[in-house]
Formats: sequence, structure tokens, C-alpha cells
Amino acid sequence: MTRELSILRYGLIIVPSFITSYVLEYVDDGMFTLHFLLLLLLVSLGLKLPGIYSALTGSMELLFTAWLCHEYGSLMLFPAVSALLFYSQLGPRYIPNLLTSIHLILINVAFMGATPLLLAYINITFLLAAILTAQLNRAARGREETLLLYDELRKRHFELDETRNRLLQYAAQVENAAQSEERVRISRQLHDDIGHRLIRVKMMMEAAIHTLPSSPDTGMALMGQIRDQVSASMDDMRSAVKRINYAPQLEGAYALDRLLEETGRDTGIVTSYTAEGVPFQLYPSIQVVLYKNAREAITNGLRHGGATEIRIKVRYSELEITMEVSNNGVLPHGEELSKLQRSGGMGLKGMTERTRLINGVLDLRLEPYFTVITRLPVVKQSEIR
Repeated sequence: MTRELSILRYGLIIVPSFITSYVLEYVDDGMFTLHFLLLLLLVSLGLKLPGIYSALTGSMELLFTAWLCHEYGSLMLFPAVSALLFYSQLGPRYIPNLLTSIHLILINVAFMGATPLLLAYINITFLLAAILTAQLNRAARGREETLLLYDELRKRHFELDETRNRLLQYAAQVENAAQSEERVRISRQLHDDIGHRLIRVKMMMEAAIHTLPSSPDTGMALMGQIRDQVSASMDDMRSAVKRINYAPQLEGAYALDRLLEETGRDTGIVTSYTAEGVPFQLYPSIQVVLYKNAREAITNGLRHGGATEIRIKVRYSELEITMEVSNNGVLPHGEELSKLQRSGGMGLKGMTERTRLINGVLDLRLEPYFTVITRLPVVKQSEIR
């Protein structure tokens, strides 16, 4: 029981007792005082004793207040309401209902000789007090349940936050592993391609040194080959250094510029990557969707359209990030176009499902080039930390 209800209980006992002692004349004021002291003792014990003992004192208080109504008149209804406030909080719920019914019957027995109007007032007052008490208890239980639910939600929030942090750490580890793998690949390229080419350049220079005095034309031809080899080595070196120092907007294993570079190297087609707006770090799920949609769009352009040029444009804004993957391949027409607009193939369905999973939208544009457009709502890592 709350502190406010405890004060109300004592007030419902003490105030009527003083009023009764001044309004009515009793033969023995000492017995009247003793009775109310006993009632206060029962109230104090009910507030302190646990479990079944508390319910026992509540039952005794019920009987005692009904007897006080019989002995001292209608003002003793207020101590009876005080008892009602106490046993209405006992559980299970059928116990308060049972005790309220018994208490009401005993009060009617106590006022059996009263006028019908007074008896009606007494019953209405007690029933209204019982209804208001039930509503207060229901509101208190609702408040307790709300607090428990809030604590549970806060606990789940902390668990989700911890899980999110672990996922971010795992994504960072995966990204670092991918970057390490890329560094190893670049170092192997430097060793295998450029290193071997420099060895050939050295051997060709030695041959040119011996050939120039006797055969200037052959020596000059060797020098031209040496120049071409050095130029190619310098291009490879610049490309390797650019990959080491360049931090792409979509980092790690899901970098779109790396996807285009590998596609161009494997197929020989022309590729280009452009970014508009101010780039920012994206949540890993957005990077995955963009990368997989781009890879699927490139594959479809090469397989079905025979494209010789692939372009990717990523546009950053405050509300969304948009990726356009276009190719100069043959545009679909006739039955193929109808099928594509109606349902699409397995690749287009997969792109649509991935995009919808994070509340994005997938569109197609046919002019001037076949373009797959992925629009995703912005979720920045700085906003979820």
C-alpha cells in the first residue's frame, strides 16, 4: 500500500472518531477510546504483517468495523471504508469481492434498526467507495504493468544495442579482412607483374648497351621496347598506389568501383563510376543491397543485352541514396519487354526483394540506356550509435 493510501486510511478512522466523541454522549468514553485504539492496532499490524497474516488482520478489521457501526452509529461507516481500502488490494481477485460482499451484509445487519433512507445512503456510499477503490486498484495495476513493460523494453533495447555493436564490430572485422586481402593481392601483383617486368627491362637494357655500338638500329628498337615496358610498369604502379590510398565511398568487400574494375578487367568492356553529393559512411545492410543489385544489373546487361559499356552513378542526399546502373546493350522489346515490365526474371525479382527488405524502391528506365535504379532510405552509422 502506498504512503498516500495509508494516510487516507488513518484519516478515515481518526477524524470520524473525534467527531463522534464530540457529537454523541457515551456512558463510557474510555471504552470508546479503547475500541478505536484496537482498530488502529489492527490497521498497523495489517500494514506490517506479510502474506496470510495480513489477510487475517484485514478480516478481523472487517468484522470489527461492522461491530463499531452497530455500537456507535453511521459515522463508523468511514472506518469501514478504511478497511475496504485495505482488503481490496489482497489477492487473488475473488478475495476482495468476497470480503466486500460479507462486509456489506454485516453493515446492513449492524444498521438493521435504521430508517430506510439512512440505510439507502449507507449502502450507496459503501458501494460507491467499493467501485472507486476497484478503479484505483486497476489503475495502480496498470501503472505497475506499464513500468514492468517499460523495464522490459529498456532491457531489450540494451540487448539490441549490444547486438548492434557486435554486428558493427563484425562488419569492421570483415572489412579489415577484405582490405588485408586486397593489400596481399596488390603486393603479389607488384611482385609478380611489375617485378618481373623490371627484370626484363634490365636484361633488355644490357642487350641494348651491347648492341648499340655495332647495330644502332637494333639497339634503338630495343630502347623503344624498354620505354614501353617502363611506361606500362609506371601505369601498373599508379593503379596499385591508387587502390592502396583511395578510400571508396562503399568500402571493403562491397566497393562498387572495385566491382567495375574487376568487371572491366575480366570482360574488356568500358566501365565508369561517378558519385554525386557528399559521400558518407553507410550502414552495412545498405552497402550489401547496393553491391548485389549492381552486380546483378551488370550480369544481366552483359548476358542479355550484350553491353560493351557499364556505368554506375551513386547520388547521396539527406533523404535517400540512389544508385543507377546503366548499360549500352540491346534494349528489350516485344514479348521480352512485356515480361520484364510485368514480373521480371529471377534476377530482377531478387533485386526487388532485397530492396524492399530495407524499405527501398527499385525502378527501370529504358531511355537513353537500359538503367536499373535502386533508391534506399538514408541510414547513417553516425545516427544509430
